[in-house]
Amino acid sequence: MRRKNATTLQDIADEAGVSAMTVSVVLNGASSSTRVSPATRVRVQAVADSLHYRPNGVARGLSRRRMDTLGVAAVMEGADVNLYFLEILNGILEACAAHGQNTTIFPVSNWLHDEKKLLRFCDGRIDGMLCIGPVLSSAFAETLQNHIPFVTVHSSQTFPQIHNLDVDNEGGAHAIVEYLIAQGHRRILHFAAAPERSGGTQRLLGYRRALEETGIAFDASLVHTGEYSGESGRRHMTALLDEIGSGPLPTALFCASDAIACGCIEVLAERGVRVPEQISVVGFDDSLLARMTIPMLTTVRQPLRRMGGRAVEVLLEQIRLPLISLPPATGAQSGFIEEIFDYEIILRASVCPPLPSDQQLSPQK
Repeated sequence: MRRKNATTLQDIADEAGVSAMTVSVVLNGASSSTRVSPATRVRVQAVADSLHYRPNGVARGLSRRRMDTLGVAAVMEGADVNLYFLEILNGILEACAAHGQNTTIFPVSNWLHDEKKLLRFCDGRIDGMLCIGPVLSSAFAETLQNHIPFVTVHSSQTFPQIHNLDVDNEGGAHAIVEYLIAQGHRRILHFAAAPERSGGTQRLLGYRRALEETGIAFDASLVHTGEYSGESGRRHMTALLDEIGSGPLPTALFCASDAIACGCIEVLAERGVRVPEQISVVGFDDSLLARMTIPMLTTVRQPLRRMGGRAVEVLLEQIRLPLISLPPATGAQSGFIEEIFDYEIILRASVCPPLPSDQQLSPQK
């Protein structure tokens, strides 16, 4: 069956016996306009209803130079990333609904390799873009900024006049490690994120600072660097247990993300290592994963939903007052604009005081 073409303004005009301009004023113009009589308004609206007219959002957006649509770009490969991303996305969707905005999601497989793909997203279908956890080159960030307003969440880089939202990574890491130390732990392993990953360096600094403030010497052999993923946690924990053999475990593990911690706990369970009795485990994020582990995970909570909602507000402010309308930035004005959110320590069942040294068990016992 052939699909019928959508009703146009001209179709309504022909049926109502008026001009297409009159139909446009009635259907798209202000209701207070005096250019059309009340009787004509009623007739045009009745014809539009009978012909099942639906306004063309793209055409209307082009005429207004606003599509009322925001793009969201993020790496979404793997369930680990999705759960973190969904927390932020829920905040974005709630804020967009409150502000009458639509949302288009653009999946990215690799930020640096997909730069041309990102530019294709800026073809007029969106008014601005939210980049979640981006890794962008400086040249491309400048190019993207010239195409469309954009805001970053958890960016690991600083770009002039680009607004980034992040959490107090160092403070959160310091607080969670300080909590482990208060529980009696002294040999604390850290599964860190690579320096180029958002927050990776800051969380490592917080870990070191908590140790040093307590007089515990930093041991580089206790730091293993990887990705923010469950697979990274599984890989590192498997390698560690194989290396330790029958030797003693560290008494606690600070993971740079809940996803890493979840992967570690899976391997520990497979090897018969009890959490938290033989090793306490903490994470960072408080994503859904933290409530899915057995035992549930003690972690650093980021206000991910609130950050997503705030990112929408910042981006809408930029869209309404584009950077092109601002005077050239100089001095401090040209610097990175960062909004830092506070953290919260969430205590669950994955931490307990360490066993006395003569009772500490190896993985095989």
